[in-house]
Amino acid sequence: MATIVIAGATGFVGRAVAERFRSRGARTIALVRSIERARTLFGGGVESATWNEIDRAIAEADAVVNLVGENIAAGRWTKRRKALLRSSRIEPTQRIAQAIASSRARPRVLVNASAVGYYGNRSDELLTEDSAKGDGFLSDLCAEWEATAQEAERYCRVVRLRLGVVIGRGGGMLGKVEPIVKAFGAIVPGSGQQWLSWIALRDVVGAVEWLVEHETIAGAVNVTAPQPATMADFMRTLARLHRRPVWGRVPEPVLRLALGEMASTLTDSTRAIPARLLDAGFRFLHAELPSALRT
Repeated sequence: MATIVIAGATGFVGRAVAERFRSRGARTIALVRSIERARTLFGGGVESATWNEIDRAIAEADAVVNLVGENIAAGRWTKRRKALLRSSRIEPTQRIAQAIASSRARPRVLVNASAVGYYGNRSDELLTEDSAKGDGFLSDLCAEWEATAQEAERYCRVVRLRLGVVIGRGGGMLGKVEPIVKAFGAIVPGSGQQWLSWIALRDVVGAVEWLVEHETIAGAVNVTAPQPATMADFMRTLARLHRRPVWGRVPEPVLRLALGEMASTLTDSTRAIPARLLDAGFRFLHAELPSALRT
C-alpha cells in the first residue's frame, strides 16, 4: 500500500486530494500544524503528523504532495501580507526539500503547488509550460516557490503544479462569488476581456493522482481546463446558471482603489492551457465551464 504525505491537507484543495488518496486505499498522512483540526476534518481515515514530525513522515512516504500556502485573495497586499504569502509557501517547501535530502528512504516524487500567476498579465497570448515567466508580485512569488521545490530534484522526481483558479463547491473563487450572484446577480470585474484560466476541483484531484502515478512526467505542468474563459463569459455563465442578471462592469480603477494591488487577481489576463497533460493523455471530467459550474 502506497503512503502519501500531504502538506496543506486541511485546505480547500488539500482536503479533496487527501480524500481521493484515502478512498483509493493509500495510507494518507496529513502534514499539519493542528492534529485536532485534521482529526475533526478527516476522522480516523487519514493519519496526521505535525511539522515537528516531518522527517519521520517523509521517510515513510512514497509520494509527497505540497499544497501549503496562505490564500492569495484573502486580503489587501500590504507589505506584511506579501511577506506572509511568501513565507507560507517558501518556508514549508524548504523544510520538505531538506527532509527529502536528509532522508535515507526517499519518496519517488514531490508534487508541489504553484500557479498560473507565474505567467503574469499576458493579454491574449496562449500560454503553455514552455512560456516565459511574467512580471509582478505573483509571478516572482511563483518562480521562487518553484525554485525552492526544485532543490529536491537531485533526490526524486519533482512536478510543479501551475494551478488555475479552482472551481468547486465550498471554497475558492466560487465560494466567494456564487452566493453574491445567487442573491443579487453578477457584476463583471474590469474589462471582462481578461482571460481566466480555471480548473474544476475534481480535475485538480484527478491530475494530482495521475501525476503521482505517471513516472515519466516531471517539471512544470499547467493544471488548467483546456478551454480558458474570459471573465465576462465566466460571470455570464454563472449568472445564467442561477437565472440572475449581469448588471454591468466594475472599472479596473475602481477595483484598484478598493483592493489595491490585489485587484490584479481579478484583472490580469492569463490564458494558460494544459499542454503537457493533454499531450500525455490525461482526460478531464469538466473540460467546459458550464459543466464545472454545475458540479
